[in-house]
Amino acid sequence: MKKWTALAAITLFVATIAFAADAPKPTADQQAMMDKMAKAATPGPQHEMLKKLAGEWTTSIKFQTDPSQPMQESQGTSTITILMDRYCQESASSQMMGQPFSGLGITGYDNVIGKYVSTWIDNLGTGILTSTGTPDASGKVITWSGTMSDPMTGKPTKERMITKFVDDNHYTFEMYGTPSGSKKEMKMMTIEYSRKQ
Repeated sequence: MKKWTALAAITLFVATIAFAADAPKPTADQQAMMDKMAKAATPGPQHEMLKKLAGEWTTSIKFQTDPSQPMQESQGTSTITILMDRYCQESASSQMMGQPFSGLGITGYDNVIGKYVSTWIDNLGTGILTSTGTPDASGKVITWSGTMSDPMTGKPTKERMITKFVDDNHYTFEMYGTPSGSKKEMKMMTIEYSRKQ
C-alpha cells in the first residue's frame, strides 16, 4: 500500500511540473497584478512590531462614561497571540461596571491602505468596533479612528483611540468619545499594559 501511495505522489509531482512548464507566460498586466498582490501580502516592519506584543499582560484600567462621575478602576489580564504570522489577537478579561468583562480584538496592518486595522467585540454589547490607525513618525504612537453603534441613540458614533508604546514590556491605550447629549469629547478609558514576568 505504501508503495502505491509513494508512486501516486511521484506521479502527481511530475504532472504538476509538466503542467507548470506548459502554462502560458503571464502578460505584462497579469504580472503587474501578481506583483501588487505579492507586495500586499508580504508582512513588513509593522507586522514585526505587532508580533512583539505576543504574550501575557496585566492591565490597569481607568474608565468613565459620565464626566460628572469619578473614574472607576479595575485590574485585568490580556493574552495576545499571533495569527498567520501577521495579525495579533487579544483576549482580555477584567471587571467593568461591577460585572465580569471579556473582550476579543484582532489587529493588523493593511499594506494596501498603509494603515493599522482593528476590530473589537466584547460581552457588554452586540456590535463590532472597527478602526483604522495611523502611526506617527516614530511608529510608537498610533492614533485610531473607530466607528461603533451607540446604544443610546441607535446611530453610528465615532471613537478616537491612541496606543502609545513605551518599551517592549509596557504600552498604554486611551479611548476618547463624546457622551450622548454632549458636544464635548472626553477621555473615557485608559488601559496600562505591563508584560507578565
